Amino acid sequence: MKKTLLIFLIFFAFNFSFGQSFDQVPQFNAASSQFSDKPAQYILGSGDILLVNVNLWGHVGRPGIYSIPSFYTLIDLISSAGGPLSTARMNDVRIVRKNQEVIKVDIEQFLKTGDNSLLPQLQPGDTIIVAGSIQDIFSRFVGLMRDLAIIANVFVLASRVK
Repeated sequence: MKKTLLIFLIFFAFNFSFGQSFDQVPQFNAASSQFSDKPAQYILGSGDILLVNVNLWGHVGRPGIYSIPSFYTLIDLISSAGGPLSTARMNDVRIVRKNQEVIKVDIEQFLKTGDNSLLPQLQPGDTIIVAGSIQDIFSRFVGLMRDLAIIANVFVLASRVK
């Protein structure tokens, strides 16, 4: 009985540390997939608003693919995605264009000055990357080490029980 309980605890600790629930696993839908060699597309939304598709990655509330009005700014997009997380580096936001151009945007500077010229206009197919801070990387590393130490401790305790 003790060995069964220990195996269950090890499985639970491992799954808690590294596993994903099924609702976190991305789903592929062949009908809605787009290929990168397709030309950028504009979409006509309700009320005859021109929409563009952009990708938002990184430290925001809800990263993903967004169809946004063509007049949206980078601030509007990040706000639509739930805003930046506390771990986001807002002075190092990058926009990767289809032509492989990379534009670095300092949103902190925009927020200090309100100068709209600091925010480039978003284009169809842009990928916006909101980077995380070094503190976030360190926190994740420490969390991983903690989880590995817990698993190692369970193995040590299991070897003592016989």
